[in-house]
Amino acid sequence: MSPVAVLKVSIMLSAFLYVFALALRARAGDLAHLFRRWHAGLRAFAAMFLVVPAITVAVVAAFDLKPEVEVALLVLSLSPVPPMLPAKQLQAGAGGSYIVGLLVAAALASLLVMPLGLHLLGHLSGGAREVPAASVALPLATTVVAPMLLGLAAGRLLGDARATAVAAVVGRFALVLLLGCAAVLLLAMAPDMWRLLGGGTLAAVLAMILAGLATGYLLGGPVKEHRAALALAAATRHPGVALGVVAAAFPGHRLALAAVLIPVVLNVLVGIPFLRLVRRVRA
Repeated sequence: MSPVAVLKVSIMLSAFLYVFALALRARAGDLAHLFRRWHAGLRAFAAMFLVVPAITVAVVAAFDLKPEVEVALLVLSLSPVPPMLPAKQLQAGAGGSYIVGLLVAAALASLLVMPLGLHLLGHLSGGAREVPAASVALPLATTVVAPMLLGLAAGRLLGDARATAVAAVVGRFALVLLLGCAAVLLLAMAPDMWRLLGGGTLAAVLAMILAGLATGYLLGGPVKEHRAALALAAATRHPGVALGVVAAAFPGHRLALAAVLIPVVLNVLVGIPFLRLVRRVRA
């Protein structure tokens, strides 16, 4: 197995373990949380899959971006919540039921919305692309659906106390594995990412992230912790799904893969002061 393949498998494993740890402490009823509270579910859907993609089209039209960056932004705007996001949402004070429900609802919605949405957005931006369903379904199945179901089953077998202890150990291991893989990946892709900077790339990516934060916060409903959680979800998308879609729709385009990582890095940097602000408001 090549080093790149090992790195890819390790990142997928870290995402799997992180969701598994989250599900160990969840309840089966949490999966349908946003379907039972359909007003909150509709607001989340509108923020993530309607408003943010529309803003992204406007950003792409306003800036003279490289084609690879345009593709990356359009794909990310329709991607679901990343498996590691719940850690930030917990720091923002959101409850476990809302976080799990949002993770599941966004994954299910993206299976339907992403292929159609990318086709429509491609027409609007002048570069329609057909997206294979497997390129969306496979990353979601391996990083969200499977570990969620396994974690719920294991949590029932272990009981609350043991499940909480196991979840803490698994979650820490997943985080260490992810950070190590992310560092290696960024070092390997840094030259390609550097080539994509300029021409308004940073300004466009920052505009998309800030728009996502503002949209999610405004549509998050009356509970301020839910507003913060939806803001993070609208601004932060699943890089694994985005990379899978880009690789399938643009085979051999290494720069397109590098372009997906630029918003991921900038999102981490923007998320730090946002979380500090949220905690200060809560205090």
